[in-house]
Amino acid sequence: MKRILLIVMLAVFACTGSFAQVNPTVPATNLPTQPSAEYVATLKTFMEVSGAMTTFQGMIPQMFAMFKQQLPNVPADVWDQLEKEVTPADLIDKIVAAFAPVYQQLLTKEELEELIKFYQTPIGQKLAKANPMIMQGTVQVMQQIQMPIMQKVQQTLQEKNLLPTQPAM
Repeated sequence: MKRILLIVMLAVFACTGSFAQVNPTVPATNLPTQPSAEYVATLKTFMEVSGAMTTFQGMIPQMFAMFKQQLPNVPADVWDQLEKEVTPADLIDKIVAAFAPVYQQLLTKEELEELIKFYQTPIGQKLAKANPMIMQGTVQVMQQIQMPIMQKVQQTLQEKNLLPTQPAM
């Protein structure tokens, strides 16, 4: 589950935030909490052309594939039913609406429109197609970087008796 959360977070940053720049001319305190329908529609277009939508659409099946692998005794029809129950038809719209206030603090509608123009160019389309593979590679690299750090922290905490002890069974 931690791996999926990490993948989700990295996907969001790589696919949608790689070109984000804070707009210093618009103070965050003056922004509405809920962006306009026009802004949300522009953000949805941006997420479609940048490849972020494809990433989001693939997350639920990946998550259920992991569940199925970890719990092979659960019948396939149970997984199918669960996937239908937890995946609303308007999931993408809900994701876009949830992300819109964050994006609005960082990018104006006009800036999103400029990014859309970029992603409609050949190099932008190449980047959009490459983003999922970039994400997969960066997750693996981050795991390799984190592992020795986590081991060192755990070892040091154990040596100093600072790790909580597990109750005896």
